[in-house]
Amino acid sequence: MIDFLCGRMMRRFLFIVLILQSVVCLSQNDSTKSRLPHKQPSDTLSKVQALDTTIVVRPTERNPRRAAILSAVAPGLGQAYNKKYWKLPIVYGGLGTATFFFFNNRAYYREFKAAYIQDVNTLDGDVSKYKDLGYTKADIQSAAEQYQTWMEYSAVAFLAVYVLQIVDASVDAHLYYFDVSDDLSLNVAPTIQYTPTYRPVNGLALNLTF
Repeated sequence: MIDFLCGRMMRRFLFIVLILQSVVCLSQNDSTKSRLPHKQPSDTLSKVQALDTTIVVRPTERNPRRAAILSAVAPGLGQAYNKKYWKLPIVYGGLGTATFFFFNNRAYYREFKAAYIQDVNTLDGDVSKYKDLGYTKADIQSAAEQYQTWMEYSAVAFLAVYVLQIVDASVDAHLYYFDVSDDLSLNVAPTIQYTPTYRPVNGLALNLTF
C-alpha cells in the first residue's frame, strides 16, 4: 500500500514539474520574440530603418570638374560652390587690381605714344606738352615703352589670378571632406628596435593618429 501511494505521489510530482517547465519555456520564447528585430511590429521597424537611414546619409560630395568649370565661366563661382565664401574678396580683389593697373598703364602708354608721334612729325610745327616741359623724344619713347611693359605685366597678373582661382576651386573640391580636426596628431615616442642579429636597440617611433 505504501509503495502504491509513493508511486502515485511521484507521478503527480513529475506531472507538476513538467507543467512548470512548459510554462517557463513558453515565457522565455515570448520574451525572446519580443527582443528579436524581425518579430517587432512593422511600424516599429520602419521607424528604426528611417532613423538608421538618417544617420548614415552623407551630404553630397563636391565635384572637382564642376567646380573648375564654374570658376572658368565666372571667377569666384567655384569658391561659392565649395562654400569657401571668404575667398571671394581675394579673387575679385586680385582680378580688380590687375584690371585697374592694366587700363591705367594702357592709358599712359597711349598718351606717351601719341606725344612721341606728334614730336617726330615736325612738318606742322606742333609739339606735345611733354616737349614744352623739357622732355626729349628719347625720354617720351622710353616712358611709352615702360608703360607698355607694365601694361603687359598687368595682363599677365590678371591671367595668373584667373587660372589660380580655377585651380583653387578644383583642389578645394578634391579636399572638401579632408579631415583637419583635432583628432589628427603626430607623436614621437621611444621604442625598441631589433638589429638583423636580433639585438635590441633604442629608437624613436612616429605615431600618426587620424
